[in-house]
Amino acid sequence: MAAYEPGGVVYRGAKYAGPEGQYGTMSNYDIEGPRPPSDKSILRRGDMEPQEYDEANKVTMCELVFLPWCLLALVLLCYLIAGANGQVAVLWIIPLVLILLISGYIGSKYASQESDEVVLGFLTLTAVIIGTCVGLFGNLTSLQELHRINQGASYFNVLPSEPATSKLDASSMVFVNGTRVNTGESFGFTDASSALSPVYCVAPITNGEASFRRIEYWAAGLNCCGGNKPFTCGEVQSPKATGGLILAPEIQEGEGRKFFQQAIRGALDKYGLVGGNDFILLNWMPDPIKYRDNLWHGGWKLFAVFGGVYLIISAMVGFVIYPMLKGS
Repeated sequence: MAAYEPGGVVYRGAKYAGPEGQYGTMSNYDIEGPRPPSDKSILRRGDMEPQEYDEANKVTMCELVFLPWCLLALVLLCYLIAGANGQVAVLWIIPLVLILLISGYIGSKYASQESDEVVLGFLTLTAVIIGTCVGLFGNLTSLQELHRINQGASYFNVLPSEPATSKLDASSMVFVNGTRVNTGESFGFTDASSALSPVYCVAPITNGEASFRRIEYWAAGLNCCGGNKPFTCGEVQSPKATGGLILAPEIQEGEGRKFFQQAIRGALDKYGLVGGNDFILLNWMPDPIKYRDNLWHGGWKLFAVFGGVYLIISAMVGFVIYPMLKGS
């Protein structure tokens, strides 16, 4: 690279041969000497040496590694907090805004032929997209269910004889010791008009005494009973199970509610049971509160572990790309 010489403007070793302060025409341009900066020139200061400019304007290793990772961590944090609180709009607004901003940044840098910044833009865009995918996965597998459970009340030491009407706002329930599901009096109902209709299964929750006949609460599920198949909904086989979560709305709302009512009516008629004024359907399990806490722990652990792994991946990518950009 040629050194700076007074009386001309240096541009990566080329010098304009005309009078100082005049650019003249291309016919006076000497490819071996200095030349003036054009609109596409990478020179941003007239008094900066090309080597100084290159070093000052190339992206750094820290930018290549940590900027994409920071944006990914931001997306995951937003998904963790918004997902646990049911703020569905945030789950789409945050990544959409980031993607639009980064896309605009990439377009502007590409137009000005700043390749280093374009590469950095694509790395950050990739991080945001990957973070969005992981965030959606975490919400679908745990955080949405966590929000649903947190929306309702939790009841403890519930007697199976207590009216279900007083606990219709429940999301989780723990019964007194000795409460069990009578799987021998289960019943399954299916819509015979549809070959794809699932089996809606119910079994009464009792205090364990044969004389207990008024049923307010039912263990329930889909395709976990019928024919020669025993009732296996939830964790009814676990001796430690004394509670449950209210069956998910997508299962028991709409036509599902009607079919579960048909299953309950069938159990009442078949086994001589008496129904309460209302009923509650439960996904039976040993400890619904622990299950709820595990949903939260599972969500943030997924994001934390992936964030750590992505930091390592980002560092590896940075170490590969940085020498290429430095040598360009």
